[in-house]
Amino acid sequence: MAQQNLNEILVAIFPSRKTLVRALEHLNALESIDIRRAAIVAKATDGETIILDDDLSADEGGIAGGTLGAAMAAFGMVQLGALALPGIGAVIAIGGGALVGGLLGQITGRFAATLLDFGFRNEQVENLSNELTAGHPALVIEVDNLQKMLELIKAELKDYQAELIAPMHRTGRLQKPT
Repeated sequence: MAQQNLNEILVAIFPSRKTLVRALEHLNALESIDIRRAAIVAKATDGETIILDDDLSADEGGIAGGTLGAAMAAFGMVQLGALALPGIGAVIAIGGGALVGGLLGQITGRFAATLLDFGFRNEQVENLSNELTAGHPALVIEVDNLQKMLELIKAELKDYQAELIAPMHRTGRLQKPT
């Protein structure tokens, strides 16, 4: 898992998804705030937690790696002269190359996606989702120099009716203002 300074994670809870999206677009447009990563955590009316982030799962890595591996191997076989083989030899050579390339690409893609985990920790998201109510999504952002940026972010989000803006503790609990 990627190492992160957990004191640099900020959570803002909004009254609606539409307001959250507008606030995120506003923060992204500001040059004074450098958002490294962002995620949206929401709780559905049935209690299910929904997470929208930039994390790549092992399955997604395997699909991407397999597709790329198959394409590269098939084109490689063509480049090596597979089309010059008589009869169905060209189809077998290209198909076999694509199959082997796809399998190797899938294995490599899954392995790489597992090693390169850029998302927020599951415990953090679970603890945060326990504090959410349906219809009130949370914006989770990772920024540099949170202590310096906290007041600026609060001021920028004032017009977006953020119900709570607080740093996230390493356990996923919010450090609510006193």
